Amino acid sequence: MRFLSVAVLSIAVLSGCSGESIEKQAKKLGAREFTAQAWRAGTQEERGQMIASFLGKHAVTELTAKQVKDLLGPSTGYYDYDEYPAYLVGPRAVTTEYGHGYLWVFITDKNSGKVREVILVPPVPDKQS
Repeated sequence: MRFLSVAVLSIAVLSGCSGESIEKQAKKLGAREFTAQAWRAGTQEERGQMIASFLGKHAVTELTAKQVKDLLGPSTGYYDYDEYPAYLVGPRAVTTEYGHGYLWVFITDKNSGKVREVILVPPVPDKQS
């Protein structure tokens, strides 16, 4: 069963990856300034527009899952494990198995709680619909 879980996680992570960095993908969603207050008040689409700013302000791989949740609040989406903070962001016209919008996921190390990687599922294409 553990092998199956690892295999599913690996496939999910690979399918969420694109050739572009998370920073380049985030810029396609917009350039709205991130602040914790703006995030709390923002719509899902506005939050998507804040990702690039957030990534510019925070070295995410130096954050823990708790610190991410302190900045962004409780998860609004789910990706494989409760320990992974995950947020539905961007246009609701994007539909995946995770909901309406892109799923912004902070993949964390289960032992240390530190963020290992940040992904958008699905990857953001060059042209938004």
